[in-house]
Amino acid sequence: MRFLPDKPSLGFLRKEAKDLLAALRESSPGASLADAQRALAAEYGMRDWAELKSEAERRAAAVPVAPAGLAEALATAFGLGTVAGAPSPVSFTPMGRCWSITTDRGRWLAVTVYDWITASQAEIGSRLRDAAVAVGVSAPTPVRSPHGSLIESVQGQSWRVHEWLEVGPTPVLPTPSAVARQVGTTYGLLHSLAIPSESPMSWYLTTRKSTADWSGLLDRARAAQKPWADLLAESLPSLADLNRIELDADPADFILCNSNLIPEHVRIGHHDELIVTEWDFAGSLTPALEIGAALGQWTLRPTFNEKAAIAFRDGYLDAASTWPKLTLSSFAVAASGWLNWTYNCICESINPTDADQAETTERGTLDLLTHPMTRAGLEELLAVTDA
Repeated sequence: MRFLPDKPSLGFLRKEAKDLLAALRESSPGASLADAQRALAAEYGMRDWAELKSEAERRAAAVPVAPAGLAEALATAFGLGTVAGAPSPVSFTPMGRCWSITTDRGRWLAVTVYDWITASQAEIGSRLRDAAVAVGVSAPTPVRSPHGSLIESVQGQSWRVHEWLEVGPTPVLPTPSAVARQVGTTYGLLHSLAIPSESPMSWYLTTRKSTADWSGLLDRARAAQKPWADLLAESLPSLADLNRIELDADPADFILCNSNLIPEHVRIGHHDELIVTEWDFAGSLTPALEIGAALGQWTLRPTFNEKAAIAFRDGYLDAASTWPKLTLSSFAVAASGWLNWTYNCICESINPTDADQAETTERGTLDLLTHPMTRAGLEELLAVTDA
């Protein structure tokens, strides 16, 4: 699900709707602007365009205010200079809120990160990011603190800072073919680097909840009287079917991968180039497993997009010599990531830990259950990309 900026404008939304209209017309030439507006509203978890406009106006009238002293503390921790004004909110993400900070040395983007993203983990991502930029991938420039660290703890949270970069929105879904081709090219460039990686795969991508865990989650949802509890109940057989896709990977084939190059971690630059904003999830995968995960993110949302899948493969081949042989097990990481993300979103919806995130998580949960990843969908995707 897309996240609205903290200060959205109707002009911003109208531009996104026009971009989405062009994407819709690739498969449905008769699509109208009203169709695109409804589809965009659904991407943001809203019922219709009117509700989306209302939410944008509400946010514009209630702009978040940074905690006292946050900008100064971040400037000190990262050596940014003297703060020249109040920090401005940019957007709220699953990791927390991002802030624009202006000092006498320039403008910066401060980003909260998960606690498990340590300084050493950030260094792994930085290694891949630097190699990727050297071969033409666009990415923000990170800032190191005076201690040389990419991650610092400020006011009880983990933070990192980037030099400010003017960018456009995240790509619309369904993914336009031109964007899908660029995404495929980006993956081809990253995989062609073939940076060795001996660390084990992330537990998040290899472990899954049991049938009993999902049944217990349904009981909790019903006890909390969640409106989507029946939808979860209907989804359990499909979730179990997805859970049966088994991982089959040889550690000898591991390379260092971005591991989370999802639409939410990409922005459109001024010349329509893709800018990859997130590298901290980098870790060991095989090319086939990362392609499987990528196709799940870029070509199955909100429904299967065959043209995007083919464009992704063509773009990959633009940058890499071969397209890895895919099997259903190539989608095991995609399945694990989707199952774990869905489970965690449902948990957060039942017992919110962050007031800022509660409403967004509720909408995200409904979106996940309404547009689930399925084994049948992955099989259809495999048939198209392995042709």
